[in-house]
Amino acid sequence: MRQPAHVLLALWLAAALSGPAGAASAPPTACEQALERPPSALQSKLCHDARPSDAAAQNLHGVLVLRQGEPLAEHYFSGKDRHLGEWGSHEQNFDANTLHDLRSISKSVVGLLVGVALQQGLIPSLDTPVLDLLGRPEASPDWRAITVRHLLTMSSGMDWNEDGAVSLFSDESRMEFSSDMVGYVLGRSLMAPPGSQYRYNSGGVVLLGAVLERVSGQTLAKYAQQALFDPLGIEAVVWQTGRGQQPMPHAGLRLRPRDLARLGQMLLDGGRWQGRQIVPEAHVRDSFEGRLPAELPGWRYGYLWRLGSHTVDGRDWAWIAAMGNGGQRLYLVPALKLVVVITAGRYNQAAPQNGRPSQLLFQTLLEGVARTASP
Repeated sequence: MRQPAHVLLALWLAAALSGPAGAASAPPTACEQALERPPSALQSKLCHDARPSDAAAQNLHGVLVLRQGEPLAEHYFSGKDRHLGEWGSHEQNFDANTLHDLRSISKSVVGLLVGVALQQGLIPSLDTPVLDLLGRPEASPDWRAITVRHLLTMSSGMDWNEDGAVSLFSDESRMEFSSDMVGYVLGRSLMAPPGSQYRYNSGGVVLLGAVLERVSGQTLAKYAQQALFDPLGIEAVVWQTGRGQQPMPHAGLRLRPRDLARLGQMLLDGGRWQGRQIVPEAHVRDSFEGRLPAELPGWRYGYLWRLGSHTVDGRDWAWIAAMGNGGQRLYLVPALKLVVVITAGRYNQAAPQNGRPSQLLFQTLLEGVARTASP
């Protein structure tokens, strides 16, 4: 008899914990498990589409698809990888046990942690001036207008250059080379009224990380483990640090793809996991509200999450995404109860080559679900 979806999900997630990260004896993928029983037409299609013929050219590392909590498709590949902070790349054989750099997906996780801290009373309100929480008096008086909410929506108005082109002269690079990343960010002047426009800004997330550390009395990694990952049963976590062991809230998180999918499923379920409310439901809902136009036509920005839609046979399917340099993606399609995780190694390439292949692959998978399964 076929097991219920939630039982299959629990067994599939537990399998990845059977050995150490990177162990040779990786657990079977969802598509390999499907060979042991007749797969549905949808699963057959997704397993095919999740293994594109140009995976090597895309430097694709992994693809996972969950629908209604059931793992339907999963493939891993070999390719060139580069861990955060490394200059050279190396060849890697990826599997379900491999932790992967998530780059700016880390930002979206920080946004969730802010919601937990708000619920715990560690942050009084999202409209609290960030200077009140940082204890850093050296900032310009103009900074008193910038709130936690402005940092979550990347609408602080600070003068910041991070347009997606990799440059040693971008503010992100200058910040990361600094011995005091928080001080570097606070030294930026304002060029627009806070809340008036979206401008992609890793520095604001560095400030949010510093806020979380100060109000919790813990390192960012320890607070994230206690507040989010332990309740989700996620043990294999690395949050890398930068120069001088400074935390990297904007880019340093490494997880197994299955655990990233687990986080996505929790969000589809309104912030709940196995009957426990981990992230406040209201904060999840608010995070997924498109507040300002983002980079591309039709995209909007919530609380460190991007929102858009894809049209399939005349119907628009709204999606929510956390995105990271190199093609890292976590997509949620609430109307289809769909979670898609994509990892890749196209780090620091120009925008079309960096993220476009992951977007196109997601659209192919979404089309397969939309056309094959009823919502």
